[in-house]
Amino acid sequence: MTVIVPPKGWLKAMRDTCRRLDILFVADEVITAFGRTGPMFACESEGVEPDLMTVAKGLTAGYAPMGAVLLSDEVYQGLAESGTRSDPIGHGQTYSAHPVSAAIGLEVLRLYREGGLLANAVIQSKYFSAGLDSLLDHPLVGDSRHRGLLGAVELVADKESRTRFHPSLNLPTRLFEAGYRNKVIFRAFGDNILGFAPALCITQEEVGQLVERVRTTLDDVISQEDVRSALRTTKKAQA
Repeated sequence: MTVIVPPKGWLKAMRDTCRRLDILFVADEVITAFGRTGPMFACESEGVEPDLMTVAKGLTAGYAPMGAVLLSDEVYQGLAESGTRSDPIGHGQTYSAHPVSAAIGLEVLRLYREGGLLANAVIQSKYFSAGLDSLLDHPLVGDSRHRGLLGAVELVADKESRTRFHPSLNLPTRLFEAGYRNKVIFRAFGDNILGFAPALCITQEEVGQLVERVRTTLDDVISQEDVRSALRTTKKAQA
């Protein structure tokens, strides 16, 4: 999850291109749906209606396993009207119609709107994005990208060339361990990108704590001699 944020208009252009070429447009919203990027579904931000959409995770807020594939009416009718009633359709999902997951999903969907979670996520997203951007002045941070309450910071050995740290430094493990000591949990990917997806009920104060603890974590890691040396070596080599 490197959190590459597409430019405005990209999603609609992809949808229009697929329609022109008669290709089904499939939107994977397992991560981006249910308010994670702002609206209920990320596709809504550009008024895009996909032919198929996959969802999970936020469908039950992670309290129970459940996933779903949503179909456009055109795709559904294509399946419903093909063949005869006796023809088997080999389609199913591991937790299809599970009563416990379904009950949890219904309650979670209600809370997104009636409980104010979507509205809160929109409000807090501006503090979240500003917080991640504030880390750009740190020597280790080369990029900050985000949409809604989904974001990432990319660590580089040189800000100008965007040169990455050598894998032998094992930076992701160091970052995760330092973060755990500082009471902040994030995803530390192998390409030295830190991924963040805070709860939609997060408060402005908690956003501040998140950013503060991430900065402390970055300070802890850069205080290690071999990391500092890699940073200086890259700058000297470029000079």
